[in-house]
Amino acid sequence: LNPSEVFGDIMIDYSYVECSMASNGALARFREAFPTHRQREVDRALARGNAFLKSIQREDGSWYGSWGCCFTYAGWFGIEGLVDSGEDPSTSEPVQRACAFLLKHQRANGGWGEDFTSCFDKAYAADGMRDYGDDGSGVVPTAWALLGLMAGRCADQAAVRKGVAYLERRQLESGDWPQEGIAGVFNRACGITYTAYRNVFPIWALARYREEYLLHS
Repeated sequence: LNPSEVFGDIMIDYSYVECSMASNGALARFREAFPTHRQREVDRALARGNAFLKSIQREDGSWYGSWGCCFTYAGWFGIEGLVDSGEDPSTSEPVQRACAFLLKHQRANGGWGEDFTSCFDKAYAADGMRDYGDDGSGVVPTAWALLGLMAGRCADQAAVRKGVAYLERRQLESGDWPQEGIAGVFNRACGITYTAYRNVFPIWALARYREEYLLHS
């Protein structure tokens, strides 16, 4: 790769699925806490955020991620951002299409996997996390996919359980998860290793599974 490619498309800033989801989530939590404060402005901002996320969703249900590798990451942000901005997962076609995309890419071992090629090629890595994963899967992309599916109230609970079982199986005796391939990225061309990812996101996914599926089953 040419290192100078990291400077492509940086003359202006862009809107991203990740930042939009974070903004929608903050506004949604604010509205829950203070439902009458600047209500019209908050409602309008959430409606615009919802429309933006729909406008950049690909026909196959995916979003392209700019700050992580890549489609599992962005899929979680896209689904959660739509739900926070008012989509009902049980009836929302964009949410259901996004869940279908993630389910399509679940691997036989129950996990999901991507590597840096997803970012550079702007297409889901055909071989998953081939070089530094576990038979093409990885704990970080698996956690991202599960967070998205659970935010979207995925009806295929068997697929979710398989993903959860994969994370549990990959946890080390120490409680840690193994360091695998690069999961972070900057501006499509610069891979970044965030060593905390391998623990933060699996813990988050397992906790959400407990709260959303086990305690409310």
